[in-house]
Amino acid sequence: MPVIGNLRRAVAVALTVVLAMTSVASQAGAGTAAKPKRPNIVFVLVDDLSAELLQYMDTVRGLAKDGTTFSNYYVSNSLCCPSRASMFTGQFPHNTGVATNKNSDGGGYQAFEKHEGRTYAVALDRAGYRTGYLGKYINEYPVPADYRVPVGWDEWHVAAGGGYSEFKYQLTRYIKEETAEEKPIDPSGGKYLTDELGQRAVDFIERSRRYAPDEPFFLQVSPFSPHSRIGAKAGDKEPRFPPARRDRPKNQFPAGEFPHGDCGGPDCTSIDVADLPAFNEDTADKPSWVRREPIAAQGLKELRKDFRDRIRMVQSVDDMVERVLAALSPEERRHTYVVFTSDNGFHLGQHRLLRGKSTAYDHDVRVPLLVKRPEAGRHGDLAVDAIAQNVDLFATFLDMAGVRSEPRDGRSLLPLIQGHKVKDWREAALIEHVRPDPNAAGEPDPDADELQAPANPGPPSYAAVRTAGELYVEYEGDPRPEYYDTVADPHQESNDPDNPRTAELAGVLDRLAGCGKPGAMDCWSAARLH
Repeated sequence: MPVIGNLRRAVAVALTVVLAMTSVASQAGAGTAAKPKRPNIVFVLVDDLSAELLQYMDTVRGLAKDGTTFSNYYVSNSLCCPSRASMFTGQFPHNTGVATNKNSDGGGYQAFEKHEGRTYAVALDRAGYRTGYLGKYINEYPVPADYRVPVGWDEWHVAAGGGYSEFKYQLTRYIKEETAEEKPIDPSGGKYLTDELGQRAVDFIERSRRYAPDEPFFLQVSPFSPHSRIGAKAGDKEPRFPPARRDRPKNQFPAGEFPHGDCGGPDCTSIDVADLPAFNEDTADKPSWVRREPIAAQGLKELRKDFRDRIRMVQSVDDMVERVLAALSPEERRHTYVVFTSDNGFHLGQHRLLRGKSTAYDHDVRVPLLVKRPEAGRHGDLAVDAIAQNVDLFATFLDMAGVRSEPRDGRSLLPLIQGHKVKDWREAALIEHVRPDPNAAGEPDPDADELQAPANPGPPSYAAVRTAGELYVEYEGDPRPEYYDTVADPHQESNDPDNPRTAELAGVLDRLAGCGKPGAMDCWSAARLH
């Protein structure tokens, strides 16, 4: 009996040990399974999308459902190349040295190239992300037969020419696992560029599953839409802003699918550019470069067509976003951020400014920023009114990926995206502009028609501060500033340069304009009002 008793005790002890080990193993397995999966990131960056176009884009607006919408997101410069450089690097234009669109004018790819080794793509690629870039890159990026793919990108589908036309373009087709030696350049084949980018985005996602099944991906899709064609002239058969064929009016050649074209729900003929806030307003109180005669009847007719065509153009962007979202598997949707924004806004007749950007007014610098959060995260629609800028995107993408980086001019928006309260957030946005030289050598500036036409002069060089309730601008060569109380005057119609607040804002701007330079205050500290 004692022997049998001892045996039973031994078996019981052994069973207890086995169960304990099983429990530990089970807990370890549960811990592994519960470990947060690194998220995928899809970044859609459109070109010249002004905020009023968002209401015509159902799918993009849908990103706000269980997502985060930023109502005070400002670009550092309302010109394509400097703004994009700020996103890639997390730095203001005065620190990137990218001032304009053209290589010969202190900007373009020539000024940006030195930064390619320090973009978010490089950091994400090193962290194990499979990365892809599609569409418009940096102005005057060269694409010879043996083009060079910037470091950090595993796929590279960039317009080699003609992208602004939406039809007569060429696209690189670099896929690290397939075409690294060939580096093909594909003709358009008559496909609408935004549609082609949507298909390539889907193909990228499918290849990422195949070539890197256990790793996350970062996909940036940058259509040219709704930017205008280069060199568009009155009387051209092709519109200045070229929509996809299907979105054009049915009674015009080539025939579209709707009687008056597709404007995302409303009948296009019911939409009038003259209804935009500050359209054709009296500019007598504005700085001298803004003052001009009222928009004439013929000009108004052209702007009406331009506005409706821009709305038709963004239907293809909306379709593209829908296509990319549909390509994500249920599991991928649980672990994917989708970020949507624009490099700058655009004006069409506001303050009697015909077509263009580059101003410090909200229609040019305040653009949509929507972030669809992973389904595995927090639910509910979040609205953020904290001041955010494009210099924050660098840190935000790295933060999403769990990658640490050295401080730059911006900060991660991820805590705000997730609904956390953040202390000591910035109180002022910096906006900079260097007036392009209309006589600069090289290919025509894609924005020259809008910025430098004699009847539609762009602004001189300036620096500006935008707070939660004010806009303050200092122009080169003009001793008087421009000032607006944007709470009482949200559309910047009543300039008040003698307001007592200008003295304090001048000090804030002075700190911000040189922030981040050796020996100067860091840009985050400089963005405080006191």
